[in-house]
Amino acid sequence: MSTNVTPPPMPNQPPGPSKRNHTNAYIIGGAGIIAAAVILATGMAISSDGDDTARPQPTVTVTETVEPEVAVEEDATAETDHNTDTKVGEEARNGGAVVKVTKVVETDAITFAGAHKSAGPDAKYVIINTVVSNDGEASMDLTCSLPIVNALIDDQDRHFDTIEDLYDVAGNPECNVQLQPGFDDKMQFVYRVPKDAVVTTWEFSEYDLENEVTPTLVDLT
Repeated sequence: MSTNVTPPPMPNQPPGPSKRNHTNAYIIGGAGIIAAAVILATGMAISSDGDDTARPQPTVTVTETVEPEVAVEEDATAETDHNTDTKVGEEARNGGAVVKVTKVVETDAITFAGAHKSAGPDAKYVIINTVVSNDGEASMDLTCSLPIVNALIDDQDRHFDTIEDLYDVAGNPECNVQLQPGFDDKMQFVYRVPKDAVVTTWEFSEYDLENEVTPTLVDLT
């Protein structure tokens, strides 16, 4: 007896991909590539704009030129320069005292208290001949009370005082002879200085106990 065996059915194979599916895959894949490129470009742009310090900066060298200071030479005679107010032959004023230096005399001896007085081997006398006018409100004793403070100045800026007892110099007013306001009189201011002294200036000021007075300067050169 024969038996008919029916073979089992073959499994169904899945249908192959259609052309539409391939097209969609191409579209999706292309879109992904484009999107990735856009994201990459955007990221690079953001990184470039937001991190400026990462880029190397140019180096600028500034050279400063300093001008050398010009040395100022000091005048060796600066200490002896005086801004004089007047010259010999001109009237000079200080307070109520008006003085005109008429002559400057250098001599080895003077007539003092009626006798000949020598300055000595290493000295000389300098006589400042003046006319003093009293333009103040009180009388002046020119030889005893010293109403006019004065000094003789040389080219080394040394200040010399007058000799004592000017009333004993021949030709000067006597002691306690008062020069009244509105009058004038001749007066000699005598100084004993070193033989080689070069006098340049005479200064004077009206005597004032209460106030500091700036002296008036007379050029003797």
